[in-house]
Amino acid sequence: MSKPRFIETIKVKDGSFCNLSLHSRRAIRTSEIHFGVSLNFDIPTDIIPMDMRIGIVKCRILYSDTVESITFEPYRFRPITNLALVYDNDIDYTYKSEDRSRLQSLVSQKGNCDEILIVKNGYITDTSYSNIVLENSEGLFTPSTPLLAGIKRQLLIDAGTIIEKDIRVDDLHRYSRAYLINAMIDLDDNVGVSSTNVF
Repeated sequence: MSKPRFIETIKVKDGSFCNLSLHSRRAIRTSEIHFGVSLNFDIPTDIIPMDMRIGIVKCRILYSDTVESITFEPYRFRPITNLALVYDNDIDYTYKSEDRSRLQSLVSQKGNCDEILIVKNGYITDTSYSNIVLENSEGLFTPSTPLLAGIKRQLLIDAGTIIEKDIRVDDLHRYSRAYLINAMIDLDDNVGVSSTNVF
């Protein structure tokens, strides 16, 4: 049986890695938990191709108990105008696994919507590729029940920009807007939808 593989997606901005130490810490912890070894996650800046040192670039690192591949590609935001609520009470994506088959199965249920918003046991979790932030007159909130506790999400919590709380699917009407965030997408990028466009 082949061993599981995991992914770190790291934002590269004008030739510099963003939050590399946090990604490294997560990858090392994942490797220790699954393989009992401390992963060598030393990624030098000079590995970034010269033609990928301007603008926003996506670095994808595939690893198991060793780093298996590192790729770079220009990043473009996906336009998101609506979200489809999908339900799965058994999904588990605690670790950023290469195996996204369960997530892709849920994505296939999105119909005419651009992306999904996953509900587990009545609580809002994540989209298929991002954490979620919900806005109302009281501030910015993120579900305390994410499938994957993302690095950008934790940075925003630590900075006091967003507040973690239980958010049930029945609470969505209390919020005016939903934002997508991940390693590549900041709150300031304003990738999100009106809550009336969450179906």
